[in-house]
Amino acid sequence: MLSRRMIINFVLIFLIILFTWVGNRFDVQPGFQPQLAITDIKAADILSMEIKTADASLTLARRPDGWRIESPIRWPANNVNIERLIDIVNSQTESRLDAAEIDLAPLGLDFPRAMLRLNDTRVLFGASNNIGERRYTMIDSTVFLLPDIHLPFISQGLTGIVDRRLLPRKLGLQSLALPGLLLSRNPDDSWQADGTDDFSSQQLQQLVSNWQALEATRIKVYNASGTPRQKIRAELGDGQGQEFYLMSIDPEIIIANPRIGLQYHFSSDLYYQLISLRHDENPA
Repeated sequence: MLSRRMIINFVLIFLIILFTWVGNRFDVQPGFQPQLAITDIKAADILSMEIKTADASLTLARRPDGWRIESPIRWPANNVNIERLIDIVNSQTESRLDAAEIDLAPLGLDFPRAMLRLNDTRVLFGASNNIGERRYTMIDSTVFLLPDIHLPFISQGLTGIVDRRLLPRKLGLQSLALPGLLLSRNPDDSWQADGTDDFSSQQLQQLVSNWQALEATRIKVYNASGTPRQKIRAELGDGQGQEFYLMSIDPEIIIANPRIGLQYHFSSDLYYQLISLRHDENPA
């Protein structure tokens, strides 16, 4: 009498032989079948970008130190968000149609929701598909059905692509005039507080670093109807000055940059990291 183990082994051998025959008979290809990339563009080769929606038109350029917004303002962009956006060129899908063979109107591509130009390649965004949260997207004469992760990001406009830091390091900050405190950069890149020795060099350096490194929890279009509490002045490496308005400190800190038309929102507990310094933190 055959044991249970032997019976199982015979069944497994039979199944292996059967599946091998089926694969050879019907030309079944084993393993994962990769989907087709929608473009042959390499993200690293993209040097310029244009975004157009019903509400805004933005242009950006890649520079050696990262992406920069060229219009409507000239300001550093959020490199992480931009790289996520241009990664659309690496999207893969088997859902594709020849635009010449279909009616583009039902797909929302006769009047696209947005246009993204990457170098000379235009990407048009149409209507969403109710199945699987995907969106009709056209490149050249081909329509693709892609995950709807790019248009919501584009729709944020300037606030979604601008650098979330007040003064990114690439701007070369030279001086920062806060309420009651003027900080100046020394030739050795250390910082001094003009007219006072109440604070250590570490405190001054940390305050400057916070302006250069802390990211706002959110960015909004500047509300010019508000009344500034105080003004803050920054001098940059290119000789340009930036004037900020401290609009609020509670329930959140709001610092506006009217020149670029944006305001940055921070947690209220960052007051002594962005606006002032504590004397009792000065080392003995």
